Amino acid sequence: MPLRIELYHIGGRYPQLLAEHLSEAGGTPVREHRLPATLPMIVDDPEEFLPEDVGGAEIVIAVNLHQDILVDLPKLLGPRGARALIAPIESPEWVRPGQVHQVTGECSKVGMESAFPKPFCALEPKTPVLQQFCEEYGVGRPQLRLQVQDGRVIGATVPQGSPCGLTHWVAERLIGRPADETLEPKAAELLHLRPCLATMVLDPALGDTVMHESIRLMEAAARQALATAERS
Repeated sequence: MPLRIELYHIGGRYPQLLAEHLSEAGGTPVREHRLPATLPMIVDDPEEFLPEDVGGAEIVIAVNLHQDILVDLPKLLGPRGARALIAPIESPEWVRPGQVHQVTGECSKVGMESAFPKPFCALEPKTPVLQQFCEEYGVGRPQLRLQVQDGRVIGATVPQGSPCGLTHWVAERLIGRPADETLEPKAAELLHLRPCLATMVLDPALGDTVMHESIRLMEAAARQALATAERS
């Protein structure tokens, strides 16, 4: 049985996609906890806004939570079985740099691993539990494997891809296309058609937008897949 996942969010299309794809990838439902989208500027007691039945999963994914709740999650969930916290950053406002340091420290206090991928599909696990999570759910930096016949893609698989399922969606739509230099920009173009939900707001730390970082990851995956494609 794969590591169990609890997803904490305030609603919206992005967490819905995460829950759908990860539930399918792991073969077991992701347990969701939807929190209020509007909260006081300062939350003195985060437990007040959490359901009573939280905890029990090894992996905690926190999407765009109030800063006080995010900081307190390790203290609340570590004793209840949580082994790692992932707070993806699809927008620079989701998790500020100072919060990354603070939450990392709180996780360390209770023996939890932590990661703050920007975007989620940039996740590179550097600790054992997160490595296990990526292997069991097939998530992380996008990787494609292509089968090519007579100059066209006849098969595409995803050894590892975006937790929202977008890499798989793109891979399906590369089948039948010419396996040449046009494939890389086509993979990036497809990100806009579903679309990728990372922000187009400038991220000062990246010097670019998180959306553009997502596009670069997909282009790199397509480029590598072309170079190593099985051809017949």
